[in-house]
Amino acid sequence: MSQNAIPTLLGKLNRCAGQALVEFTLIFLLFLVVAWIPADFGLAFYTGQLAQNASREGARIAAADRNLVSGTTSCTMPSCTGNIFTETAARISSALLPGATITLNLDPDVGAANCNRMVTVTVSGSYNFFFYRLLSWFGVSGNLNNTTITRTTIMRWEPQFGC
Repeated sequence: MSQNAIPTLLGKLNRCAGQALVEFTLIFLLFLVVAWIPADFGLAFYTGQLAQNASREGARIAAADRNLVSGTTSCTMPSCTGNIFTETAARISSALLPGATITLNLDPDVGAANCNRMVTVTVSGSYNFFFYRLLSWFGVSGNLNNTTITRTTIMRWEPQFGC
């Protein structure tokens, strides 16, 4: 091999490495899009499960609470106070469902014959899809930036007197 052939060979290798880097970058960006969209929807589904578990736990606690007053009360995270609201809020991720609203309702007492008063706990919030926010930073507008997640649990209120 002559002295002149070595720089030509190194030049070809450098050009091939640059081409591979460009191809890798393009394919990697496509791979990120393909991988992140299902992961983002999976996080939304997981957030819905967290909201369902939180509403179940809140309803379970409220169903056994003897001091519960008829009517509807609600709070917005993170400013929830009271045993039922704090226990429900503790089961919701404030990062995945920011500003979630927890609503508690006890059916009114309509008389001694009513032995079927129900307590209802609803957890509602807006899940923000991360991937679509990322796209908006690059100027791509999508119509699916967030979705409302609402989960409700209804249980029989146990401390019903005279039943």
